Amino acid sequence: MKNNDKPSSTSHNDTQFNSIQVHSIATLVKASVAAAAIAAVVLVTAILPAEYNIDPTGIGKALGLTEISQAASTSAANAVESKATGKSANSVKNNETVFAFGQAMPVTSTEMANAPSVAQIAQARQTSGVRSDTVKINIPAGKGLEYKLLMDEFVHLEYEWSTGGEQLYFDFHGEPKGDTTGYFESFSITTSDKMKGSLTTPFAGAHGWYWKNKTDSAITVTLSTTGDYSIKG
Repeated sequence: MKNNDKPSSTSHNDTQFNSIQVHSIATLVKASVAAAAIAAVVLVTAILPAEYNIDPTGIGKALGLTEISQAASTSAANAVESKATGKSANSVKNNETVFAFGQAMPVTSTEMANAPSVAQIAQARQTSGVRSDTVKINIPAGKGLEYKLLMDEFVHLEYEWSTGGEQLYFDFHGEPKGDTTGYFESFSITTSDKMKGSLTTPFAGAHGWYWKNKTDSAITVTLSTTGDYSIKG
């Protein structure tokens, strides 16, 4: 008797389903541990040397990865230093309080070539024209006042001033000799009760301070200076 029954598809599908491998929990744990170990090796040998200049194995230095981190650190430090060295400003002054700060004047290749050497600056500090002065400057309540020194280009100045505790807004800046446009370059602008520092003048002209007293009482500034200058007042 001929059997026309077709083979059941159910058993075929069951065989196909059963052929799919199911990983055990132990296998998955081993795979996770292996992946974590590989990641740790990559972190120690590549990421830390390249990003943070941390190279406990020495492989980063051998592969040149630490140079990447060092170059990035140097670039960031130069950017911060450039920002902190000073701000240039263009201004039209009205009496003693109106300032409009603008873009810094670009430094040309000629100015770079004419910049003084360390030896020249050191010699300038020992010239016969070096003097020291201490003056007391009274800043009236609600008023502003300037005090300027006339100095040549690349002359070194050391200064220190204090009010004894009262806060003053101030702008330490220089105005190029012979300039008629109202341009001036600011070296430090903030509010404080004292300041100590030094300056090597970038150009010949008047260099000094503008103080603004925003209180209701007069404030006395005691200023000490040492350098080769003449007092403009």
